[in-house]
Amino acid sequence: MLTDLTINEARKIVSAEAEKKQTEYTDVEGFLQMRYGCDARLREAFTERGGRAERNNPVYMMLGEHSSWATAYENPAVIKIPLAEIDPMIVSFTYGDSFVIFGQNEFKMEEYWSKVYFKDEILELISRIGYPPQVTYDFKSENYTKYSPVANHLLYVEAHVWSDKLLNKYR
Repeated sequence: MLTDLTINEARKIVSAEAEKKQTEYTDVEGFLQMRYGCDARLREAFTERGGRAERNNPVYMMLGEHSSWATAYENPAVIKIPLAEIDPMIVSFTYGDSFVIFGQNEFKMEEYWSKVYFKDEILELISRIGYPPQVTYDFKSENYTKYSPVANHLLYVEAHVWSDKLLNKYR
């Protein structure tokens, strides 16, 4: 995870990716500020609600599969954790990409903006408003659908695993 690194180590990686045009973020400092800030806000929101963050930063996953994300990486890793195995006190969720949900100032009229959910709450939200639609797009070629780039990041439910113990059980 990028944010497991020191900011200087992360800067080197993101700068190298920007030089090779392997990232859409040309403002490296701005991106790192947003990324680390988003992780901090996400952690704060989770722990304020009683969640146990055993890690400083979460490992990001998705509830269910999202094939388009496989296009963002050369060899994406897949870990499947049964929902019944998830301790709600060490896994949080956002309805959409937390980088957008916790990082954007616009589009905040929906109830899920800047909110972190426990497992039972995200399942209730999904049963009430539905699972985000699966839309196919390609990150590498930036071949997005008719949706705006911001909307592309709202099309899944993100899970934030705050414990290496849970991850190690399924690796």
